[in-house]
Amino acid sequence: MRRHLIRPYGQSISATRALSLLMLLVLLWMMYGWLRNPAIWSWLARREDDEINADREGPAAVVQNSEAQPNAEIIVPGPNDQDRLAAQGLKPKLELMTDRAPLRAGEMPVYWQLMGWSRTEAFEKLKSRAVKGISFSQLWDEPNRYRGQLMHLKLHVRRVLRYESDENPLNVKTVYEAWGWTDDSKSFPYVIVFPERPPGLPIGTDVRIDMEFVGYYLKIMSYTAFDVPRGAPLLVGRVKLTSKPPESKASRATSAESLGIAAVGLIALCGFGAWHLFRPRKSARGTVLPNDLRLG
Repeated sequence: MRRHLIRPYGQSISATRALSLLMLLVLLWMMYGWLRNPAIWSWLARREDDEINADREGPAAVVQNSEAQPNAEIIVPGPNDQDRLAAQGLKPKLELMTDRAPLRAGEMPVYWQLMGWSRTEAFEKLKSRAVKGISFSQLWDEPNRYRGQLMHLKLHVRRVLRYESDENPLNVKTVYEAWGWTDDSKSFPYVIVFPERPPGLPIGTDVRIDMEFVGYYLKIMSYTAFDVPRGAPLLVGRVKLTSKPPESKASRATSAESLGIAAVGLIALCGFGAWHLFRPRKSARGTVLPNDLRLG
């Protein structure tokens, strides 16, 4: 006699249906990950801001919108190295600079003057007339020759710091200091200082980003690394990012968390499917026994 299993809970789920449920789960998870991204909803915030600004009267709203543009460069009209009188007035000050020493209070007027010069023109215009190809060894061996010159560098930055500046003639409240090396300098770093932070530039001691710099060479500034005195060329000017920062640790942690949850969900779904397909079942009249074990 053939055995007939009675399935009181209906037929087992088919492989096709299990695959469909799995695909649905994956799609729902992908949609959840997409919707949780704040950038998806940024259009709503921008729309609300536009509606608020539209209700304002007068040119104030236009001014605020222009100031809010993150990519806009701040241009402060004034003399720079192209002005003959300004250049001649800087020369005696440059002779007072001391190389292979920390930046001193008596050197700050030159520091702020050169920073002010770098703000008189946009990055690309400064770059078009900047000296290119000056090596690290040239600045190290002949600092007096290149001091005060406008230079262009391509840097691999590994450290970016932020400082609140003291009272100064430019009324700059915050300055940024970046440490990086060029393909020429290898492990020997440059120190660059700039007053405007480009959008997307991370702050910290473990930064990995490439940038272009255009600005004025000031001096060889001394510093200490692992209790060893060293020196680095110090320049002040403008920067422009040429690469995007790598994914942050927080983003990597979020991605790992998402993958972990998805993996756990997949394993749980497969486990439930296997249990549902292969678990022992009872008939409505009792346990089904082989013929040779039945009574009577």
